[in-house]
Amino acid sequence: MNTLLETLRYFVLITVELIALFLLISALVEIILMYVPEEKIRKKLSGAGIFGNIIAAGFGALTPFCACSTIPMTVGFLNAGVSFGSAISFLIASPLLNPIILGMLGAMVGIKAMGPIS
Repeated sequence: MNTLLETLRYFVLITVELIALFLLISALVEIILMYVPEEKIRKKLSGAGIFGNIIAAGFGALTPFCACSTIPMTVGFLNAGVSFGSAISFLIASPLLNPIILGMLGAMVGIKAMGPIS
């Protein structure tokens, strides 16, 4: 019975944290969209063809967001008029290629600093 109560307590705690994170990121995206013109966002991320997708994926790789935080940003991009392909490139790249995950991967795999080969 104690394990069930611990599990439920943990579930409620994580749920509250994720809801707070989702609301905070949604508010932040809306604030950014109030001050950054939609045309500027659309121009940067809607490049000709695959170039816009590459820029959006690169931006997604630089943002340290999980999937819960990436969804409001993707909706903000779509509301700003960014092409669907660019928005999806950001959506896929953001949780998969963020700097924290790449650093953890490097630590787990044992990537060493580049130096002279002995």
